Amino acid sequence: MIALEFSTFLGRFHPLFVHLPIGFLILAILLEWLESFRKAETKSKLIPIAWLLGAISAAAAAFSGWWLGETGLYEEDMLFSHRWLGIALVLFAFIGWWLKKNPKSHSKFLQNGFNIAILLMLSIEGHKGGNLTHGETYLTEYAPESIQEILGVSADKDTLTILGTPDSVLVFKDLIQPIFKSKCIACHNNKVKRGGLNMAHTDSIQLGGDGGLAIAPGNLEESELFRRITLPQKNIKFMPPTNNALTYDEIKTIEWWISKGASYEDAASKFAVDENIKPVLLRRFGLDMNPKPWYETVTIAPADSTKIANLIKLGFSVNTLGATNPLLDIKYTGKDLTEEKIKALEEVKNHITWLSLARTNVESDWLSSISGFTNLTRLQLENTSISDNGVSYLSGLSHLESLNLYGTNVTDSSLVDIQKMNGLKRVYLWGTKVKSETAKNISENKEGLEIILGEG
Repeated sequence: MIALEFSTFLGRFHPLFVHLPIGFLILAILLEWLESFRKAETKSKLIPIAWLLGAISAAAAAFSGWWLGETGLYEEDMLFSHRWLGIALVLFAFIGWWLKKNPKSHSKFLQNGFNIAILLMLSIEGHKGGNLTHGETYLTEYAPESIQEILGVSADKDTLTILGTPDSVLVFKDLIQPIFKSKCIACHNNKVKRGGLNMAHTDSIQLGGDGGLAIAPGNLEESELFRRITLPQKNIKFMPPTNNALTYDEIKTIEWWISKGASYEDAASKFAVDENIKPVLLRRFGLDMNPKPWYETVTIAPADSTKIANLIKLGFSVNTLGATNPLLDIKYTGKDLTEEKIKALEEVKNHITWLSLARTNVESDWLSSISGFTNLTRLQLENTSISDNGVSYLSGLSHLESLNLYGTNVTDSSLVDIQKMNGLKRVYLWGTKVKSETAKNISENKEGLEIILGEG
């Protein structure tokens, strides 16, 4: 801790020194070129003095800059070239001073060549320093598109990354690891292990670094990585480099991952999802974590057209849910329904997701055929003579989400079977013999189930 604070103390003199060599060396070169233009017989004594001051201030800037780099606030790859070019510039500046002390001893070609070399080095070194401090797109990110095209660059826009479904998205591989690669691995990899931490592999991440556990599954307070990325940016322990800090969405994503166990293998669907993380995942990754109706998750080939044609001949109305969803929405109207017609539906039972037999003469025993409709999510039986016995055939429909029993003969006894339907979200029971008090108790005890009674 003391060593880090001392290196930071020395390093923060770098901005104080870094502009001095630029001023002194450019001043010396301009003076020399001005005298050459005026064809002065003797060179000003100020020229070698300016070169000496430029070399000394360059050494001070390099020394303080080296310590500033030791704070770990800058990406190692960019820092390496900036450091060593700075040291080379110091050496060239002292050689330049030695040349300018006795200008008559050296050719004008060598003198001017050295001037041009120093100007190029100052330009490149200044550009690299600016990239370290402000980022590589600092000068161009707000430039007009025409200028960006001329320069061959483009502003780094925060584009939406579109991923798959929660079942197909692996949280660490698809959400967390890209953040680490973008913001952390430049300084925590196989070659460079700032703070003793290597984040290039899951095993090395779990080993942690000098500060302890980088990731403590389920424990944000004990996770050194999370503590560092949420410190104030002025804190000397803040990570990552100040010009490449994590965004709000990135921090919240890492927070969610750690707090829910920091699994390196599980898909997003296996993670508990709090309401506050849902908009982040949707905004940042296009990942919708709201539970989808079962019919949106089913993958199935279209039903045989001849079987559909046969159902239409029997009086059923048959429609698909959409151009890309071959599941079927089937309705029957009229009072001429028969058990044989119901059994005909078994030919496409895996394709039926919405079924309406409302206001028909359907009988309770006929529903035994429907018990095998595994993808059925909505069933309308309102204004029929269905009784508790009919509901008992439906208890195994685990994906049924909506059941309309309005105006039927069901009683409180039907609630036993209704509770067995794990996917059921809404059941309409007004106009039945179900008591409101009993229904209320069931609704309160079964999470996610809404029992709708009363008028309208």
